[in-house]
Amino acid sequence: MYKVMIVDDEPLFRDYMRSKLDWASHGFHICCEAANGREALEEAKENRPDLAFIDISMPFIDGLQLAELLKQTQPDISVVFVTGHSEFDYARQAIRLGAQDYLLKPFNKVEFSTTLQRVKRTLDELSRPAIQENTIPPKTRSTEVVPFDVQERLILTLRMREMDAVREELSRIWHEMNNIEISSVIGRGYLEALINLCRAYIIESELSPEEVWGTDSTLEQQLQTLRSWEEAELWILELFSKAVNYRESFKPSKSYQLFTSAKAYILQNYPDSELTVEGVAQALYIDASYLRKVFKKEANISVVDYITYIRMKEAKDILLIRSIKLSAVAEKVGYNDPNYFSKCFKKRYGLTPSEFEQLHAKKANPE
Repeated sequence: MYKVMIVDDEPLFRDYMRSKLDWASHGFHICCEAANGREALEEAKENRPDLAFIDISMPFIDGLQLAELLKQTQPDISVVFVTGHSEFDYARQAIRLGAQDYLLKPFNKVEFSTTLQRVKRTLDELSRPAIQENTIPPKTRSTEVVPFDVQERLILTLRMREMDAVREELSRIWHEMNNIEISSVIGRGYLEALINLCRAYIIESELSPEEVWGTDSTLEQQLQTLRSWEEAELWILELFSKAVNYRESFKPSKSYQLFTSAKAYILQNYPDSELTVEGVAQALYIDASYLRKVFKKEANISVVDYITYIRMKEAKDILLIRSIKLSAVAEKVGYNDPNYFSKCFKKRYGLTPSEFEQLHAKKANPE
């Protein structure tokens, strides 16, 4: 049986985890407990658990710090965060630290069982003899193989539920990965990171991966069957598409209808340098504070950030089509100050508009 360590500062919750859940039927047993991160490090050193269930909010050392420290001494330990925090940033930090899953309190026994099944498959893979040639080697370490700026762009497009933009970001990834073997550790790491990023977005949306994907209990097994980036692209695209479009199958709420209307208004009026949150709210006959709450609820993003997102996206499209003065591009997307526009563009894409234009020209006309 695989060994489990429970780390939570609430005695009643540790008691629930220990006495009310059926670990043995899934091939696990609890080997130790800890009330905080300091105790957990000592217990892990002595007991070498295969799996750690960790609460994020704890005294002395929080759960995210603890996970990072545990993986420094035991890289293959599986980590599941159990917490009352539902913010996406927590989930995103968790997956970047190589967390196997992320459960929100209160969770039910079905969610618990599904998580243990997923963890057990990973542990079983790690304990097997060397895998056959041409299969993808298992990898459970940090998902930081995907650059942070790439994660940020994908997060934003997911939050906006804009599948065309998601497709564009994924296409950029496939281009970057073109010279890397899909069966390599890096290739596997990229695919796992993309799955986890999408999974975290689903959690942020207060849904479950199983609910959106039908079941994600076989995702790791499916990953093993991929033999080319072409197969991976189609497979990953389907997962992201289901995540983005899931809510569209239901009758949209009043909040979501308002969110959609606000996005449409911003898309039509982004060239106006005087466009403000108050202006958008007034056009929709609602209070600005309510509009901010709607964007927070539906996309976990501010209205101002969305306006900037649209402006940067349109600026990039202009630069890809034709050569144009910086001041003219800035004006077309709602900026009176070209220098400020350039700063915003670099923050979004990592390059100034001029650098972006030169890079695109070099790719279009290689020597």
